[in-house]
Amino acid sequence: MGAFTQYEPLDEYKNVYKAQHEKNVSEHFENLVRQSAVDETENRKTVKQIDQKKQEIAKFDKVNRRKKTLRGLLIFVIVIACIAISYCIYEYFVENFYTDLTIGISGSSVVIIVVFLLLIFKNLNPKIRTLTQILEKLNKTLNELINRAYAQLEPLFALFNRQISSRLMEKTYQLIQLDDFFEIRRYDYLNRKFGLPDSNENPNESTFFVQSGEINGNPFCFFKTLNHFMGNKTYEGTKTIYWTEHYTDANGKRRSRSRSETLHAYVTKPFPEYYYNTYLVYGNEAAPNLIFSRKPSFAGEYDDERKLEKKVKHEIKDLESEMRKRVKRGENFTVMGNGEFDVLFGATDRNHETEFRLLFTPVAQREMLKLIKDKTISWGDDFLFKKHKMVNFIAPAHLKSFDISGNPQHYTHYDIDTVRRQFNDYNNLYFKQLYFSFAPFLAIPLYQQHKPHEFIYRDVYNSNLCGYEHECEVNRRDVSLFAHRHSVTRNILKTAVRSHDSENDNISVSAYGFRSERRTDYVSVFGGDGRYHNVPVHWDEYISVCNTINYSINVEEARN
Repeated sequence: MGAFTQYEPLDEYKNVYKAQHEKNVSEHFENLVRQSAVDETENRKTVKQIDQKKQEIAKFDKVNRRKKTLRGLLIFVIVIACIAISYCIYEYFVENFYTDLTIGISGSSVVIIVVFLLLIFKNLNPKIRTLTQILEKLNKTLNELINRAYAQLEPLFALFNRQISSRLMEKTYQLIQLDDFFEIRRYDYLNRKFGLPDSNENPNESTFFVQSGEINGNPFCFFKTLNHFMGNKTYEGTKTIYWTEHYTDANGKRRSRSRSETLHAYVTKPFPEYYYNTYLVYGNEAAPNLIFSRKPSFAGEYDDERKLEKKVKHEIKDLESEMRKRVKRGENFTVMGNGEFDVLFGATDRNHETEFRLLFTPVAQREMLKLIKDKTISWGDDFLFKKHKMVNFIAPAHLKSFDISGNPQHYTHYDIDTVRRQFNDYNNLYFKQLYFSFAPFLAIPLYQQHKPHEFIYRDVYNSNLCGYEHECEVNRRDVSLFAHRHSVTRNILKTAVRSHDSENDNISVSAYGFRSERRTDYVSVFGGDGRYHNVPVHWDEYISVCNTINYSINVEEARN
């Protein structure tokens, strides 16, 4: 496609990019199939055999489960019969009491036990063993067929890689460039020019995935991070108390009775908690002094336009009142002429009215409102948007549950038709996910019109990859390689460069986790006996631990 000129991201996706990308994805897959020379007809024959074998297994498994259920029922009846016989024996030998009924029960129970045991050992168990053997053979054959089907498609799988999704997106949307990995020069540009923090600036965040690139010359990065914070956990303890209560009955007699009560006590203690966060960082020199933040308004959730209008009218009055208060305090805040935009976009904490209006022209306001109010094409207003001078942050909710790594495992299967469908579904959704993460920026004409000024890179860097990419690489490994041996929680992995050459980055990896120690607090609780009791509450104290080891990352392996 040609250059994006209309600043209408929602309409452009609907009318141009969606269909274009679907075509590009489909054509690319068919090219890969032709290049791999896999025999689709032969694979479909194998898949048909797999489906038939699964149906056969399901049939025998159903019969086997019925036999096992019947056996379980018979065993249950046998247990009941044994209990009945034990009761009758007790009545006869201990209580010296028996009747025709107890004799009949014991006799019938013996007959039931004998008959059911014979049924189990002579009939059910042999059939279950036979069915189990049949199922083992069928499952073995099924696994062999599945392995054969995978082998038939192996030449196709050999052509899959993590760059397919990004290359397809670049083909459809030519203003974007996606990097193979987050190299040190791209990081240096984002860091020194636009203010992207260093990876070690936040010790409670570790990068699990990063995708860097540039759009219309302006750099960006997608991040998925594991974040840690100390929350709280409430522990419960109990203690049962007993006492004797004296009382006078209706006849005036003094009596006593035993009472009991279970006392409950609670303590709240610090508890390490973890969550994933996914966001987009975008560098742009436009409006270089502007700072603001906004949260989703979820306007698209209003099923009635009149309800939304009512909400807007009500909140405009609140904004105008807030404006008057802030003007009295000497602050520079003015409600926009488009009240609907000011309410639904928010950003009332902006610090620079001139630059805010320069950024959000009438065209930008119109297109941003389209995104915010959309109910059918995109995910609507599910994005948090922060701008701090020249660095912008978008955190869309729709991106949190999607893996944007381009991992071919998302469409690796033994059935060629399933591979085709999953390949198309994943890559079309990949484009949509990334496109609508960028959409709030694409709706702003000034961002697209502004080309970054020349940047002078350093002559020498202390590593090939940046710290964020180092964290991604170690987070792909087994965490037990790095974790402290006493750690019982998730671990935040942080890295530091030791040395490097043209092929490797030698780093140190520090794993921050927590060990736990069992503690007991005693909480005084008032009981029904009129006294206070110390109720034990067991809780875990989490004590930070760290383990640091040296590690080497091969640049070429990281690239792939």
